[in-house]
Amino acid sequence: MMNTYFIKLDMSMDTSGVFTDPAALRCNGEYLRQQKYGVALLRKKSFSSVPNRSYVAADKDAERLIAQLPQRLLNIEMPKVWVLDMQAPAHEPEVMLAPHVDGVRVTAINIYSNTNGERTCFYTYAAGGEIQEVGSFVAKDGDIWLMDVSKPHAVELKPGKNRRVLTLSFITTPFDVVRKVLSCLPS
Repeated sequence: MMNTYFIKLDMSMDTSGVFTDPAALRCNGEYLRQQKYGVALLRKKSFSSVPNRSYVAADKDAERLIAQLPQRLLNIEMPKVWVLDMQAPAHEPEVMLAPHVDGVRVTAINIYSNTNGERTCFYTYAAGGEIQEVGSFVAKDGDIWLMDVSKPHAVELKPGKNRRVLTLSFITTPFDVVRKVLSCLPS
């Protein structure tokens, strides 16, 4: 059965020279509000939640990254390019970006360059507040993962480590459509 939440893409993207320092980028938003998924998980395990900050990539970097995607995909939707930044405090033993669904996008292509062994988890959520993990992955430097961020997901962070990810964000194009287009790429 095919995973309907995430898939590691068999492709590479040239990210050399892409500027990801949040200090010089325009903040796109900070997300900390606990959604019902995080509240449900707190009933099962103890963790501290950290905010996720999103920054708009520089125009020249965004253009260069987008140009590496298939034209067939760009004809459907031109993605936004953001830098996600999560800083885990060193003094918290169990720290995570709490389970959530992204409110501003439905599909993400994440490009990892500075990984610390963080685990990205996906969940199902049932009426009545029952949350169940259905799958997870640990990205490595250079990995590119396609994710359905309209489904509940979380990131288990490493204390004292900073996680920064380049992400190509599709606001309206569903995961299955992006996956189908990208699965036609030559290996």
